[in-house]
Amino acid sequence: MLAAACLARPLPLRSEAAVLHPTVSVQGAVVTFYAGHLVLDARAGSLSDGVLTVTADRIIVDLRANRYVAAGSVTVLGSRSAHGDALGMDLLSHRGVLISSGAATQKLYLDGASMPLAQNSEVPGRGAAAQPADPLSLPDVGTEQPYAVAPSAVAHLGADVRLRRVRVLVPGGQTVPLPSYVYTFSTDSGYVVSNVNAGAEDLPIYFGSTPNSIQGAHFFYNPLVKLGIGFDDHIVFGQRAYDLISLSPVNGPTKTFNVTWQQHINDHASQTFFSSTTTGIGTSDNYDVRDSIHRSFLELTASQFRGNHGSTLAWQSYDQPLGATASSSVYFHLRSEYGYQHVPEEFSFAPFAFDAVLPRTVFHKAVEGYIASQPWRLNPSTSLGPSIDVRAETDTLPHRQTSETYIVTLQHRWTRDILTTVSASETPILDRYPSVATGYRTHFSEQTVQVYYDRGDAFSLFLTGVHSAARSDNPSPPAVPPWTLLADVRFRVTPSLSLDLSRSYFFGYNGRRFGSFGFQILP
Repeated sequence: MLAAACLARPLPLRSEAAVLHPTVSVQGAVVTFYAGHLVLDARAGSLSDGVLTVTADRIIVDLRANRYVAAGSVTVLGSRSAHGDALGMDLLSHRGVLISSGAATQKLYLDGASMPLAQNSEVPGRGAAAQPADPLSLPDVGTEQPYAVAPSAVAHLGADVRLRRVRVLVPGGQTVPLPSYVYTFSTDSGYVVSNVNAGAEDLPIYFGSTPNSIQGAHFFYNPLVKLGIGFDDHIVFGQRAYDLISLSPVNGPTKTFNVTWQQHINDHASQTFFSSTTTGIGTSDNYDVRDSIHRSFLELTASQFRGNHGSTLAWQSYDQPLGATASSSVYFHLRSEYGYQHVPEEFSFAPFAFDAVLPRTVFHKAVEGYIASQPWRLNPSTSLGPSIDVRAETDTLPHRQTSETYIVTLQHRWTRDILTTVSASETPILDRYPSVATGYRTHFSEQTVQVYYDRGDAFSLFLTGVHSAARSDNPSPPAVPPWTLLADVRFRVTPSLSLDLSRSYFFGYNGRRFGSFGFQILP
């Protein structure tokens, strides 16, 4: 027999109910987390979602569907209590059904803590329409192995799971104990991006979280201290805005403190601020605001560093079809800009005399055009795509520069798993200095070969080879590494753990052969 009464807590106001990432706490003798399916499985557990507290022999939380199922000696606690054998509940609406399987199966429909519990009938005005077709259905994790086990977990719906006194499973059946570990699964970019000064080999371990933030430690290679350690904090306001704060490495003589603020002002405007302070060097600040207007956007950028400062106002069209129809395979965009750059002291450079006095503030204006084509199908497996970019700039130094970039990309799919891309680019640049009647020509060439081998989630390999060359009659010609090779491999170690490894090779350019390792742990 069901024992039940009204749960007297009033219905939350709409503003309260619209919490971005509601909190759900789960405890048990063992709480198992399946990262691939975003499932928490608590045995001899309890769950609290801020509206109800539930205890049961087993509680399974489906963080993809934002619902849970409790089974075995179920007790639901509000201002009063209800008991049954199974409970299916939606975590967002707090509506569900409590079932008792006595001589006759009885159902108790719950609607948070705002309305009476209706026995063997639908909640008036809400009813079965508010219930899933099978409120007791369980997520199928299949053969997936646990990602971590812990005695308790705190989930922020749509964002992350924080496991306390956790043991994370690694290859070989071993576990790594941690006092706290946070797994994020939000699609909001503020949870994914990072401004830690760490390089490609960064290994992040997040340990703290709130309904709109996560905190983590980062481990990476540092030339001075070898193993660098950094910390960061992500404060996220959904897709609307985020703040990133980081300090790294905390264990070296040179430390970098970074702050990033990104905001979507409205559906057509956004702004970003980034500040970086390094001990012994100083602080640099960069700001960018962009606003979309009829098939184009305006952009204002500004920056400063130790007395150097500058700003640019630009207009750029979005890609437009070239021709009368929107389905044209050829498209283009245009750009124009005006800005300035100020330096506290300008040193002379070629072609000016060594004792020439150059202006400390230089204003520039530029126009640019880009045209490209959708890939042309040479056959069902091969495509060819060209693009051309032309830019002309003039400034008050005075200096005139014209640059052109021509790119051709050939792509061929050999099998379902193997894809190759070959591209070549040529960039001629002409610099003219009218006041001294001198000009320089510079030419960059680059050829790239990329090979993709992708077997889906089980294994993927990405190889990139680049040949670069530069020639110029400038007395200080540019230098580029002639050969570069990059390899990136991702493979699944266990059903719940993947590794991603990457590294570059420079063939001895300037005495350098290998670049730093890139290392990532993925579910």
